[in-house]
Amino acid sequence: MFCPSCGTAVQPGQKFCTECGGTLAGLAAGSTFAPSAMDESTTPPFGTALPPPSVTPTAAPVAPAAPADPFEATAALTVVEQTSPTGYDPNPWDAGATGAAGQWPAQGGDTGQVSAVQPFRITPLVAVSAVAAVLAVASAFVKVASFEVAGDFANQQSFKLNDFASNLTVGAIIAAVLLVGGSVLGATGRRVGSGVAGGAGLALAGTFGWVIGQVIAQFDLQEVLLLGGGGSFTLTTTQEVGFWLAVGAAGMGVVAFVLSLSSAGNDGHAPINPAIGVLGALGTLAVVVGPLIPMNGAALGDNFTNDFIPPASLYLRLAVVVLIGVGGLLGFLANRRWGLGMALGAISVGAWQWVTAITESGDIPLGIAGGNPGATDFTPHVVTTIGVVVMLLAIVAGLLAAAQQRTAQRALP
Repeated sequence: MFCPSCGTAVQPGQKFCTECGGTLAGLAAGSTFAPSAMDESTTPPFGTALPPPSVTPTAAPVAPAAPADPFEATAALTVVEQTSPTGYDPNPWDAGATGAAGQWPAQGGDTGQVSAVQPFRITPLVAVSAVAAVLAVASAFVKVASFEVAGDFANQQSFKLNDFASNLTVGAIIAAVLLVGGSVLGATGRRVGSGVAGGAGLALAGTFGWVIGQVIAQFDLQEVLLLGGGGSFTLTTTQEVGFWLAVGAAGMGVVAFVLSLSSAGNDGHAPINPAIGVLGALGTLAVVVGPLIPMNGAALGDNFTNDFIPPASLYLRLAVVVLIGVGGLLGFLANRRWGLGMALGAISVGAWQWVTAITESGDIPLGIAGGNPGATDFTPHVVTTIGVVVMLLAIVAGLLAAAQQRTAQRALP
C-alpha cells in the first residue's frame, strides 16, 4: 500500500504517513493507490481531512522518482604540459660564470673564484716558515759572536742578540709567531695568512741582516781600537752558532716571502678601497725615509758611507728599510687581503722596535734600522712615528673593510 498523498509505502493499519503526515483513514487493506502528483506547496497541514481519493484498483503502483545523482560526470580531465620558468636560474650553484660549484659568485665585478676554506695541509710555505721560526728563536738564546785579545791588551767578550739591541729577542719571537701562524692560515685557503707569513719573512730577514752587520762592525771596531792603542796583540774573532742561525733565518725569511707571492693574485673578493691602499703606501714611504733623516748635525751621506761603520754594515742597515718598503708598498698597492697581511708582517718587528724606542723600554731600545745618523737618544724621528701610525691605521681599516665585505656577501640570498 502507498500513501495517497506522497506515494510513500505504508504498512496495513497505519493511520498517518511517516513522510508527509497525511491521514491514511479509509485506506483498506490490500488496496493500491497511485501516489498523488500533488505539488508540495499545496499539501494540507497535518491533521486536515483529505477528500476521498480516486481508487484505481487495476493501476500498478508507481514507484517514487529516484533522486538526482549527486555524482554526475564532470568535464573530461585535460593534461597541460609544464613549461620552463622564465627569469630564474634553475641551478645557481652550477659551475660556470659564477665560479666553482657550491661557491658564492664573485662580488664587485671580479670573475675569479672566491677563496674557500680548505683542510689544513703542509705546504712549502708552512715548511719554510717553520724552519725560519725555529732558527730565529734559537739564535736569540745562544751566543752570536765573540772575540778574544791576547798580548798587551788581554780581553775577551761574547755577544748575544740583546747585546746589540735590547728589543731584538722579542722582535725575533714576534716574527717567528707571525711566520708560523700566517703560513698555517694560508694553508687553509686564507690568503691574508700567506701575506702575513711573507711580510714577516721580510721583517725577519731585515732584522737579522742588521744583526749580521752589527757583528761585522763590532769586530772592525775592536781591531781599530787595538791598532790605535799600540803594543802587540792577537785578535781572535769568532762567529758563534747564533750568527749562523741568524744567517739561516734571514735566508729562509726571504724564501718565505717568495713563496707567499703565489697567493697574491685575484682571490675572488672585491678589492679593498683604493684610498686605504694609497694611505698605507704613503705611511710606508714615511717609515722608509724616517730612519735615514740625519739628526744633531749629521749628514745624509752618513747613511751610505762614513769613517766609523764598515760599508757592509751600512748596506745591511739600509736593507732593513728597503725590505719594509717592499712589503708595505707591494701589500698596500695590491688592494687585497693578501696585501694587508703582507704589510702587517713587514712592519711587525719595526712597530715593536718603534714602541720600545719611543717609550725607552729596555737598556738599548734601538729603533728601526738602529735609529737615525747622529741621534743622541733612542727617540725615533717624527717622520718615522707618523709612518708607523699611518701604516697600522691603514691595515686595521683594510681588515675591517674586508670583514664587512664578507658579512655582506654571506647575507646575500
